[in-house]
Amino acid sequence: MKVLSNWRSVRLWETQLERDLHRNYSLRTHGILIGTFTLLLMWAVSALQMHVLDVQSLAVRYLLTLGVGYLGYLLVLRWWARRLVENRADFNVDGGDIADAADFALDAGGSSPASSAEGSALSDAASGALDVAGAADEGAIVVVPVVAIFLICTAIVLGAGSLVLLYFSWDALLAVAVEVAFSYVSARAAVRVAREGWLMAAVRLTWKPLLGAVVCAVALGAVLDHFMPQVNSLPEAVRTLLKKH
Repeated sequence: MKVLSNWRSVRLWETQLERDLHRNYSLRTHGILIGTFTLLLMWAVSALQMHVLDVQSLAVRYLLTLGVGYLGYLLVLRWWARRLVENRADFNVDGGDIADAADFALDAGGSSPASSAEGSALSDAASGALDVAGAADEGAIVVVPVVAIFLICTAIVLGAGSLVLLYFSWDALLAVAVEVAFSYVSARAAVRVAREGWLMAAVRLTWKPLLGAVVCAVALGAVLDHFMPQVNSLPEAVRTLLKKH
């Protein structure tokens, strides 16, 4: 019965914190801002590789861009979540409840915050925005042979969708905020609680779309490197194809 009570204590604390964050902040808006910053960072990294470092391979360039972008995303996510928690005016938790929760957490190996349902309205809106933004550069791709057409279009569609789920969703932001808040509460209550930590929570929610984006981006770059080695960017490839047809 004590274990059940402790479990309820942890879950009630997490649920209340999530409700407070949803009530006090527009997490969808925060997710859009974080995703926009990450895409701008990736654009800057890609431009640096193309104009300064003179990286010729699109596959290598896309891989490095996604890697730096994901690292920047994690750092911004951690900073943003900390700001949300620190700005909570009613941030206060009973130390006795945390001590009871700590006993259960150490016995059970910790509990992770419940993530929101995937495929939120934010993902749909961001996906539409990316489709509109990318239409000018990627929507009219016509490549010969047919295999190249299929590979390029598949990589663009799946890669764009993966990036939307990865950078514009607020699920990871909420999970990291809960982990950061729990670490603050644990420090105040002078207890050691076994949790997965903010980094593991973020990676757990983002590694699948990251893998999808990396695979699609590298595949797209490899196809362009093979069939159109003379081009130095995707927009340039599109312009070259439009001139030919």
